[in-house]
Amino acid sequence: MKRFLLLVGCLLVTTLFIPLQTFAEKEAEQTSFEEVVVTATRDPEEIRKVPANATVVTREEIERSSARTTVDLLRDEVGVVVRDLLGTGKSVSVDIRGFGETAAQNTLVLVDGRRVNEIDLSGVDWTQIPLDQVERIEIVRGAGSVLYGDNAVGGVVNIITKRPEKTFSAQVGVEAGSYGYNKEKASVGGKWGGLSAMLSASYDATHGYRDNGFLRAKDVGGKLLYDLSEVVSLDFSANLHQDDAGLPGGLTKLDMIRLGRDATLRPDDQAETKDGYASLGIKARLSDGWRLEAELSYRNRDVSDAFVSFNFSDRRNLQTWSFTPRSILESNLFGRANKLTLGLDLYRSDSRVDSEFVIPGFASYNRVEVTKKSAGLYVLDEFSLLDNLILSLGYRSEWASYDLFQDVPRAEDKARDHEPAFQAGLDYLFAKKSSAFLSFKRSFRFPVSDELLQFFPTFQVNRMMKPQVGYHYEGGIRHAFSDAIEGNVTLFWADLRDEIFYNPETFSNENISKTRRRGVEAGLKVNPFSWITLWGNYGYIQPLLREHPFSGNDIPAVSRHKGSIGSDVDLGKGFLLNAKANLVGSRYLISDFRNRFDRLDPYCTLDLRLSYLWKGFRAFAGVNNLFNRKYSEYGVVGFMGNQSFYPSPERNFIVGASYTF
Repeated sequence: MKRFLLLVGCLLVTTLFIPLQTFAEKEAEQTSFEEVVVTATRDPEEIRKVPANATVVTREEIERSSARTTVDLLRDEVGVVVRDLLGTGKSVSVDIRGFGETAAQNTLVLVDGRRVNEIDLSGVDWTQIPLDQVERIEIVRGAGSVLYGDNAVGGVVNIITKRPEKTFSAQVGVEAGSYGYNKEKASVGGKWGGLSAMLSASYDATHGYRDNGFLRAKDVGGKLLYDLSEVVSLDFSANLHQDDAGLPGGLTKLDMIRLGRDATLRPDDQAETKDGYASLGIKARLSDGWRLEAELSYRNRDVSDAFVSFNFSDRRNLQTWSFTPRSILESNLFGRANKLTLGLDLYRSDSRVDSEFVIPGFASYNRVEVTKKSAGLYVLDEFSLLDNLILSLGYRSEWASYDLFQDVPRAEDKARDHEPAFQAGLDYLFAKKSSAFLSFKRSFRFPVSDELLQFFPTFQVNRMMKPQVGYHYEGGIRHAFSDAIEGNVTLFWADLRDEIFYNPETFSNENISKTRRRGVEAGLKVNPFSWITLWGNYGYIQPLLREHPFSGNDIPAVSRHKGSIGSDVDLGKGFLLNAKANLVGSRYLISDFRNRFDRLDPYCTLDLRLSYLWKGFRAFAGVNNLFNRKYSEYGVVGFMGNQSFYPSPERNFIVGASYTF
């Protein structure tokens, strides 16, 4: 309760510094359309009515940026740290609010509302949706367990793909750049009455910054939307992704001195991925204010790894079915506006891993199968206590079951888990585009299959493993001081119980009884003149371990400081210049729970991009890491204390052009 009162006090003090006359002026001045976010409530909602720190990367911002991949866009976001192991966007960890090595298990990633997190430790494959298919990206920081259940602890990222908007539209484009990068893309779409459709295809290839760091990817995706009547509509989408990539592995400091930062000690390790999904959605308006929505989806993912340097290979297949119906009722309750959402999330994932270890005179083969089933029932109510004061209350109950099988030696086991989640929030709307919020939430995360399984001394469920739970306190203010100045600040405090980590000292996954994260996120956007926009953000987090023998130490791989600044300058005649700088502070290497090794160096990179737009023709040229900083986003302490680093790309260039018919 003390923490909650502290947040209230800070917000009240901050609010008092907003001049009352500013409030009156803004009510009269601000008439622009307020940005809408879907992810925070699983239904379109104005950001200012959401009791969380939520932001949207719009299509316009995507087209202005120097990003080559989806994760590149997230680097500019406050409270979000991107760790790209290979610099190609293939092996990436996106960390919201400081989870380090387990960021992939504590950040939920959605594509059009469909979860794409794996049930094992392989994380999210961010290449499965190419950037040219993305319409917008929504980021909601903080726990989202009530609406989304498992994995939604640090935050939720929802990648929303494009929809047809014109009677007919087609686009072709090419890109090229450093490290043998090239990309060709094309799309076509249109709307005809109640029917609309689009189809996209692309080929993306690079040698990579490092030896054996190549990536070659092919994508084909499409959407079909049909209005059966004025009250019922269908939405079908599908995508096929295929890639093959090199796996250069890590380097020691001595390796980098002897061989160079772009070298590899594993020239023959490679992986191949085939990933496809299909999703069918239906929306029905049953009466004024009452809607039913549902999505049925299927995903098949097949990954083959060849670790020649270890004489090991495996093939992993994952098939996932999901069905997510929900009812949304907007009505008056006690004379006040009220929105009630009731939903059910059903998921089934079947994982099969065939592994092979072969050396001269010896061969070992095995198969491990895991089936995870989950069912989550949730309710969220948003009630207007006053015209400008919204109370939101939510609750979720989720059940998960695991069926485990190993072929050699033959063994089977089962596990069951159940966890609740709840949230309470207040949102005060004190101007046209301004609001203040407070929230309290309970989150949870179930162990993934690799954390739950133990192979020694026998194949079985690790009975000592518990689900991870957390309690989150948060408050923030979003305020438009004028049409030209907007700012926001958010304070957060999260206490987690039984957080799941890999302990390198015991070679096992374990629960750490107590951890804590507290910090602040702030952002500012200024339009001093019509031809220039300036923006910046800064996040500070204190990530603490609170269990002996690590009590008081920082959580490995988490930087306490992260900030971004940038500008968009309209040069006239169709030319636009964009500049941005990202700063990430020092952090301990992964697995360094005792904080006894040197930290990874802090780094700051500057990216520039000049673009030109004339009618349907668009061209651009950009340079990333302009000052050629040499740094590593990822580093790990291994067995016996050896340190391994994954060097990030140096200065690199990119050019491209596209034409839209």
